[in-house]
Amino acid sequence: MKLKIDHCEFGEIIVNGKKFHQILISKNRVFERDEKRLEETFNSSHFIGDWEKELLFFGSPDVIIIGNGYQGILKVDESLIKEAQEKNIKLIINFTPEAVSLYNQLVEKVEIVNCLIHTTC
Repeated sequence: MKLKIDHCEFGEIIVNGKKFHQILISKNRVFERDEKRLEETFNSSHFIGDWEKELLFFGSPDVIIIGNGYQGILKVDESLIKEAQEKNIKLIINFTPEAVSLYNQLVEKVEIVNCLIHTTC
């Protein structure tokens, strides 16, 4: 069964009935983003860690969706964009509500959709 995002609001996301704060979905597995590690690495959760990039590209996805927050604050660095282009993976970066909606649509139509959803600003 493919994962579906049931609900998302500021600071909370529910996937297949389970509540999370921020998530990364990789090859149909959901992971809670490691905010402590992000804070230690970047002093913020508004960046994507290298360990998260590995999960986003895991399984050779057809599409990667990044929900960059309700105000678009999450930073997506150029290396991630370039890697997606080099691997011919469609990369979609959008505000979180639109990213969630698009994920739910595409996960039914596309073989592998990985995503990272930032649920705050």
